[in-house]
Amino acid sequence: MNKEQIIKIFKNKNNRLICLIFIIGVVLMAAAGGYGGKKAPSAKVSETSAADDETRLADILSQIDGAGDVSVMITYYSSAEKDIAYETKTASREDKSERSEDKKAVMTDGEPMVLKEVYPKVKGVIVTADGAGSSTVRSAISEAVSASLDVPAHRICIFKKEEE
Repeated sequence: MNKEQIIKIFKNKNNRLICLIFIIGVVLMAAAGGYGGKKAPSAKVSETSAADDETRLADILSQIDGAGDVSVMITYYSSAEKDIAYETKTASREDKSERSEDKKAVMTDGEPMVLKEVYPKVKGVIVTADGAGSSTVRSAISEAVSASLDVPAHRICIFKKEEE
């Protein structure tokens, strides 16, 4: 295409309008991050395993005055559940006698989009500590576990570690 043909195309009002709409669309997509801009932070929830939770809690409890070396075991009623976003397409025939549904998970960055993650409910906690022979240390450990895991005190067992 030469310069004269391009000028001839842009003399038409409709062609100018179409080009303007196209340019606005490109600018909006670029502003939304469609062209290699920074990605928005993902809404993924950090997944931690039960072992990580136990280790973190043991580290915190060992900092209680007089607790000494602490080990923790947490038991759960079930595992974590994730509610995934689905896109549902329904199609019906002209006579409306049949209806079909197509349900697909919404994908973001190659993974299903998680709407909500439900963490498992804690069934009970066992704590062993060097300083658990003291009632004040046992009480402090029980309060800390109850507050951090939202577990009633009757579901927390605290024992003194065996001396070697």
